[in-house]
Amino acid sequence: MAKKEINYNYNLKSKKDDKSLVVVIGYFNGKWTISTTQKVYVKTWNVEKQRCIVSTEFSDRINRESRKVNKFLDALDAAINKYMADIYLNPKDKSYFGTPKFVKDRVKLAIEDLVEAEKEEEEKKAITPLKFFRSYVENMHKKVDAHTGRYIADRTIVHHKTVLKRYEDFFAEKHLKDDFSVFDLKFQEMFMDWAYTSKNYRYNTIPASFSLLKVWLNEAARQGLIKDETYKSYRSKSVEVDNIYLTEGEISRLYALDIPMLKSKGIIDAKSTIEETRDLFIIGCWTGLRQSDLNHLEKALFDVEATEPTITVVTEKTSEKVKIPMHRYIMELYAKYEGKFPKMRDKSRFNEHLKELGRLAEINDEVIIKENRGGKVTSIKYKKYQLIKCHTARRSFATNLYLKGAPTISIMKLTGHTTEANFMKYIKVTREENAQLMQQFFK
Repeated sequence: MAKKEINYNYNLKSKKDDKSLVVVIGYFNGKWTISTTQKVYVKTWNVEKQRCIVSTEFSDRINRESRKVNKFLDALDAAINKYMADIYLNPKDKSYFGTPKFVKDRVKLAIEDLVEAEKEEEEKKAITPLKFFRSYVENMHKKVDAHTGRYIADRTIVHHKTVLKRYEDFFAEKHLKDDFSVFDLKFQEMFMDWAYTSKNYRYNTIPASFSLLKVWLNEAARQGLIKDETYKSYRSKSVEVDNIYLTEGEISRLYALDIPMLKSKGIIDAKSTIEETRDLFIIGCWTGLRQSDLNHLEKALFDVEATEPTITVVTEKTSEKVKIPMHRYIMELYAKYEGKFPKMRDKSRFNEHLKELGRLAEINDEVIIKENRGGKVTSIKYKKYQLIKCHTARRSFATNLYLKGAPTISIMKLTGHTTEANFMKYIKVTREENAQLMQQFFK
């Protein structure tokens, strides 16, 4: 059957009021009229063009509405042409196909689709970046990590919350519009300047913040909330920073501290949990376990009866199964706590305890640390004990084994690292130590 043309035009339903509904009137085997759901100011309607006039004689608000209606009608034209390109191809029901009702139903469907799309677009506009970020973070506990197959770890959620608060402060202090259009190259420059001048942050705080921002914006892009991909160029790679490790001798001095005696002399508060901190840190120094794993030692398998006692742990972060020989200190601590080890309740208090323990153990070597803070690189002299923190244990474990000549791949099997590049970030060897280590190759 030959294809017939579908004739239609747009008209106003009434010209009596200031605004009128626009209807589409069509002719195809009969006349039909359908509401477009769009209303226009009568004075802006151009009968010949069947569109609204946009002119300086009208207010900005009226022009905005006119442009919106014109855009809708342009989209409706395209939809009608798409739906009705060839209405006689492969009809399913010849008694219905090609009737005025069929055409009306098709046009109605086109209008409904456009109205729904318009509604979704308006809903997207109502979602601001900060609202979206908050919702993302608040719902992270429901998400499953694609790499581990487990729900997102609490420590990861805490990190996201910390960075979110940072961006909330930034938006508030810089009076930024809470809109996805702000994420251009200027945003990167503004944030870096604010981080340095207003907050005096270390450099690595900036790429760490951008790294999570990219995660959030990638999800926003997936949902169609942002199309500009400028944010993908934001700096999210951190630089290696100076960190310390403790030698085996320094670890032994910490372990040898007579804390009950120090408490009896009033040097340490009698109610302090510093001894538990020390013991947990020692376990970290001789197992290389991360904080998350040290806090869940009840999940580890302690094979203390074996000829060569070992600890088997499935790591929280990577789900890697590691098997670590038990140092005699670990054996003693296992007996001390009867296998029920203490936990790190407060990380900041834990780190305060470590610095105090280091001072009491006279870990007083002077260390010069280069630090990029506020955009200025300075060299700062510290007492070594001032730099001890939770992660020093894992770093000390890897470095001490490396200095003993243990193969890198063997140490990695204990630390659970999957790449040598990441593992080497843990090795803190001075030039002097490296020279001594290399002497064996020059004999």
